[in-house]
Amino acid sequence: MRFQSIAKRTDREQFTREFKVYQCEDCSGCPLRSQCTTAQEGTNRKMLVNTRWEKQKEYVRHKLSEPETAASIYRQRKIDVEPVFGFLKAILGFTRFSVRGKPKVKNEIGLALMAVNLRKYRLRAANE
Repeated sequence: MRFQSIAKRTDREQFTREFKVYQCEDCSGCPLRSQCTTAQEGTNRKMLVNTRWEKQKEYVRHKLSEPETAASIYRQRKIDVEPVFGFLKAILGFTRFSVRGKPKVKNEIGLALMAVNLRKYRLRAANE
């Protein structure tokens, strides 16, 4: 694959990503074409590479592969996350969603987590 250009894409949240675009010279006679691409005949294989994202993924993989880091993350998760879900299930009785579809589920979990946050806020205010 040969470097072709640099492309920029902006997502819905107006975040701009920069990609390096690589494209094959000619894929028409390649015996591995069916394994490499699903593009139409006459269109060459194109690859977009986000170097910042690849570096970040490699950094995270490296950090998570260290035994002490993984253990500390798991320990912290038990302190930070699990009690919230335990409270949602045991006290609030929130074990399943009662709606279907991403937007509705997002609203429902938002309301449940708002209830948890209001409880925390009330407890902090009472302790002060």
